[in-house]
Amino acid sequence: MKHKKLLSRNYKKTAKNLLTTSRVDCLLSAKHGLEREALRIDEKGQLSMKDHPLSLGSSLMHPLIKTDFAEPQIEYATNAYKKIEDTILELTELHSFTLKKLKDETLWPFSMPCPLPSEDEIPVGKYGTSKEGRKKTIYRKGLGHRYGKNMQTISGVHYNISFDKCLLATVSEVRYKKPLDKYTQSEIYLDTIRNFNRLSPVLFYLFGASSLVDESFLKKKKGLKKIAKGTWNAKHATTLRLSSIGYTSKVQAKVPISVNSLREYSGSMCAAVSKSYPDYKKYSVKKEEQLNDHYLQIENEYYSLVRPKQIPEADERVIDALTQRGIEYLEIRLLDVDPFSPIGVEENELRFVHLFLLYCLLADSPKADKLELKDWRKNQDKISWSGRNPKTQIKVFGEKWKVTDLVYQVLVELQEIADLLDEKDSENIYFSKAWEAQWEKWNDESLLLSSQTEMDLVVNGMGFQEFGLNLSKSHAQYLRDLPLPPQKMNFFEELANQSLFEQRQVESLEGSDEKKNQKPIVLEPIKLCAGIN
Repeated sequence: MKHKKLLSRNYKKTAKNLLTTSRVDCLLSAKHGLEREALRIDEKGQLSMKDHPLSLGSSLMHPLIKTDFAEPQIEYATNAYKKIEDTILELTELHSFTLKKLKDETLWPFSMPCPLPSEDEIPVGKYGTSKEGRKKTIYRKGLGHRYGKNMQTISGVHYNISFDKCLLATVSEVRYKKPLDKYTQSEIYLDTIRNFNRLSPVLFYLFGASSLVDESFLKKKKGLKKIAKGTWNAKHATTLRLSSIGYTSKVQAKVPISVNSLREYSGSMCAAVSKSYPDYKKYSVKKEEQLNDHYLQIENEYYSLVRPKQIPEADERVIDALTQRGIEYLEIRLLDVDPFSPIGVEENELRFVHLFLLYCLLADSPKADKLELKDWRKNQDKISWSGRNPKTQIKVFGEKWKVTDLVYQVLVELQEIADLLDEKDSENIYFSKAWEAQWEKWNDESLLLSSQTEMDLVVNGMGFQEFGLNLSKSHAQYLRDLPLPPQKMNFFEELANQSLFEQRQVESLEGSDEKKNQKPIVLEPIKLCAGIN
């Protein structure tokens, strides 16, 4: 068993300094937001062919309930709250409101999609006739051409977190010997991203929940074996969602994005969104089938486990927002949907990820060269396909680790921070409880979500479609029975109606005769990328 420390000891020194001063809340304080994607399914467990329900509002204008790639793919986006339990509550209320409005439909509970029709029949998101609405639809058409519509129906959970300025200021003083500003804040977040990528196999192992695939998802089943009716499985997989058959791209790997500094990140992203990729030119033969033929149509097309984020203003491009105001928060994109949770995610999971991110932030984080970037991609491929195989080895800082040894070592080091955080609140030992839940998984592989889904499927003699349908019905019944206060129900209904009104208003202002006056969609240029071809 490995016992060598993975990262420097600076994290413990900084944490203790914060906990022994009047700034005790600095480590604990953060803002938390959640996004959850889910496919709407019919009573047979197949993809719904109905449009996004008007009772849920406009998928273009609604601030909390949208759609992702496909028209039947709901995407929730909560507000950011200081308490994780408040974020969970809002996500639960949004689910409850949705299921009370859906009559003959439920939400598919897995990341890997339900039985799908032919790719031509999968409807991309419809956002109306406004410029912004058309742009969103065209972008999704481009995604379908580039990666396949089936792949785009894969769903996940995104966890958004911004750390307290007090914590960031302390780290800035300790690590960079200077007061906090947008530059040092961005550097701290990028430090966190690099460490997150290095240690991400731990989260793949503990929270991967997508080792099952419906037969309709892909024609070639290389690496997969039939486990039940219409169901394929990779024996030691953790998350096929993030494997070579999921959200990965060989084309994107040709323009690796640096996370060593904000300048390098912006520069490499500029190259990706500004340079043509020859094989994508064919999708531009027909009008409005993609936004452009570049390696990435826009910045958000980039597949990564974690993204640095800044809220754009008006038509501002993502890279310009980051360059002008620095990194404001991180979007953690690694998490699979938890199929046993009615809302796709559990509070303990988020507590542990918060703890994990604190560790990544507080520890020293060396710059990553191109060789290490390749190791990260290789690690992801190995852990997603065979993370539960005891023989699987990955590389961290160039050193080989067995997956379970790495998980053990990170858990040992995280326990120190969990204990420090819970010292000040012995009645609510949230972090220790979250840590203990993951320790039990390390000690007993059968408790992993990837293991549990397989066991339940086999024990109950069901295929993926039946298993998912039964879970979705159970979750739907729970959410429909969940009482929503009248004022909350009224609030969500008014929000839906307001979003529909706003879409009609925008479309009216831009002109009702859209067929005659429709202008080609042209993206706002990125100021930073001027001159790159």
